Amino acid sequence: MEQTEGDVQQALAEILSELGVEQEAIDDSAVLGADLELDSTDAVEIGLELKRRFSVSVKVQVKGSETLGDLAKLVVEEIQQSGA
Repeated sequence: MEQTEGDVQQALAEILSELGVEQEAIDDSAVLGADLELDSTDAVEIGLELKRRFSVSVKVQVKGSETLGDLAKLVVEEIQQSGA
């Protein structure tokens, strides 16, 4: 089954909710570290959960300006490249 960016965004919203991020804060333009207050431990958790759900490995950046939308696009690209 082809995974769309919407599927990935939904999964990210679920993962972030499990990590305690307020639903209102979950937005494509939210910066992972600055806006969502995620740390390196959260990044590892997100990466592991994405690997479990989509069978792809992505490096989640919480330092810098990577947004939730950037991460979703990266995951979709990895899914397409892996043929998953």
